[in-house]
Amino acid sequence: MFQKAKWIWKAGEILSDEFADFIEEFDASGQAPYTLTIAADSNYTVYLNGELAAFGQYADYPTYKVCDRVDVTKFVKAGKNRLVIVVWYYGDDTQTYIHGDPGVIFEIREQDTPICYSDESTLSRLSRDYISHVRQLISGQLGYTYHYDATSYDGFIDCDVTDGFAPSVLMPMISTDFTLRPVKMLELAPRTQAQLCLQGLFDYVEKQHTTPDKMMQHAALRHRYPEQISDMRGFFGFDKPVHFKTEDGAQGIFFIVDLGQEWAGFLDFDIEVPHDCQIEIGYGEHLADGRCRTSVRGFSADYRAKKGRNQYLHTFRRFGCRYVQFFVNATEFTVHYAGLRPTLYPVTAKKFEKGNLLQNTIYEVCANTLLQCMHEHYEDCPWREQALYCMDSRNQMLCGYYAFGEKDFPRANLKLISKGLRPDGILTLCYPAGKDFPIPSFSTVYFIQMEEYIRYTGDVTLAEECYPVLDTIIHTFIGKLQDSGLIENFYGEGGYWNFYEWSPGMNGHFFEKVRSMESPLNAFFSLALQSMAKICDALGKTREAGEYRALSKSVNAAIAKEFYNPETKLFESFDNRCRGEYSVLTNALCMLCGAADGVDKTNILRILATNGKDNCGYTVHPNTLSMNSFRFDALLAYDREAYAKVIIDELDRDYFHMLRNGATTFWETIIGLSDFGHAASLCHGWSALPIYYYEMLL
Repeated sequence: MFQKAKWIWKAGEILSDEFADFIEEFDASGQAPYTLTIAADSNYTVYLNGELAAFGQYADYPTYKVCDRVDVTKFVKAGKNRLVIVVWYYGDDTQTYIHGDPGVIFEIREQDTPICYSDESTLSRLSRDYISHVRQLISGQLGYTYHYDATSYDGFIDCDVTDGFAPSVLMPMISTDFTLRPVKMLELAPRTQAQLCLQGLFDYVEKQHTTPDKMMQHAALRHRYPEQISDMRGFFGFDKPVHFKTEDGAQGIFFIVDLGQEWAGFLDFDIEVPHDCQIEIGYGEHLADGRCRTSVRGFSADYRAKKGRNQYLHTFRRFGCRYVQFFVNATEFTVHYAGLRPTLYPVTAKKFEKGNLLQNTIYEVCANTLLQCMHEHYEDCPWREQALYCMDSRNQMLCGYYAFGEKDFPRANLKLISKGLRPDGILTLCYPAGKDFPIPSFSTVYFIQMEEYIRYTGDVTLAEECYPVLDTIIHTFIGKLQDSGLIENFYGEGGYWNFYEWSPGMNGHFFEKVRSMESPLNAFFSLALQSMAKICDALGKTREAGEYRALSKSVNAAIAKEFYNPETKLFESFDNRCRGEYSVLTNALCMLCGAADGVDKTNILRILATNGKDNCGYTVHPNTLSMNSFRFDALLAYDREAYAKVIIDELDRDYFHMLRNGATTFWETIIGLSDFGHAASLCHGWSALPIYYYEMLL
């Protein structure tokens, strides 16, 4: 990948949450093409001759380093050129990053000749404008937010200032076994339209709050109409400057913009202030509190504005939101623009016209939900986590095969997931993930994903490559088989979380310490065995396929013997708790895997068809949006003709409910913004399932 480049970092002490600047100057003859090859731990932004040329490190592992190759011909000029790279080193484990050594490696080639590359002579320094080492979390999944000081920026990107720079140090411990980015790079879209929706005055009256998220959440607000605070009424967008001014004795002025829909993108603003001042920035998916709900996690950043014009585009951390708020610590300023630059994976969504107006609209919004959750990899949500999970991404892949016809993206994700194999033989919770408490049932979904990838793409090479991982995982589960024919749960050392879904009794316990038998885990295991058999069929492993099918039937019989209650005609979920309570998901899984083949299904079908509304006189917990696929598939496998309309009608009803309540992307659960301690996502990839069922059933 590299001919001369070496891994480097700035000299001096290394700490987490650290920004470093790197400068190289080089001569070019003008003989195109020019290509930049680059990788970093943890994230990078590249400027060539003062212009933004590249951004966004692929989410990789310390032992699986991914580099980008970018055509930078349009940025290179004949003669002297300046390359500037800013790197953000995260340094601390999260559920989207694994701790590695800080570093950047880059090389520009003129045709095939290196003319600029990283080595110990490359000048570098600790960034002055980005404030390092604050370590303020947005969330434990997503990692740190950022803090910027425009008053300390010395113009080094596009002028000759090199104050404070020194030669770099080599980082030879970082892997040089590179893989080219397996998916397309993100595209930076034009600025979103941004409509002023709230504005007023604020005071930070509770002095114990020192982080921007809490300061804004607890600020005293006085809302004002446009004519009371600005010289313009009812404006849309910032296509011409808007002046804000007040003499009403307040610490500052706040304003909130509506982007019109949920977006995932980079903060972008152009604000003119009469003096140096602080700007706190928050973002969110709703305004139920009269402001963005910033402190349910840490949905904020801050910016020290310099006197005059402040034009700022942040290209490291994506915001997932519909609303962006600005608390400007000044009583007068002018806004030229404030909003986001969406960063999108370049795919084109199919136009669906097989349904009625409602169904076609639901399909379109589902496709947008998927798109806002596709970046370096699939994400559960763009707002709170931006994390890759097996269960979530299974739904996203299944829908994406239809909506986008995309094959490279699911392939890359399935390979990335394979890198998360733990020493105990199951997969980590997310990929990559330094903080880990694995969900064993999600490891079984990997087999379903891999089999569906083969089915929809015809590609068996990935399964061949990942077969050792698949073999390890399946035999880890087989190794837990007991004399009863069932596998026991995962518990004890390892920090296991026996989660199935967000419904009563089914969300499990963190760091499970108690041994139990659990029917949903065994049903997932049976489904994994069936998918593994199909994978083996595709790979020509006939003997193994037969063995996995036979074992699946044996597990199904054991599930029925242990968990089916002939009096209630329903499956229990656990042998040590929630007795007499029934889960729709558990019964859907037991039906789908075949454990219900020899029992009376009357009550199972009733609770599945109504998602527990018809509870047969028992305590029945419905399944959530994320798990509808198992329920729907169980019903369709039993009687497609009888249940197709039931499924379509339910999708139409539930998703119309979200649309009627303002959804531009679909929610984590049908409850909406009040779920999960008022931190529920209103854009969640797993909720795009109507795409798959509309395609199949309409």
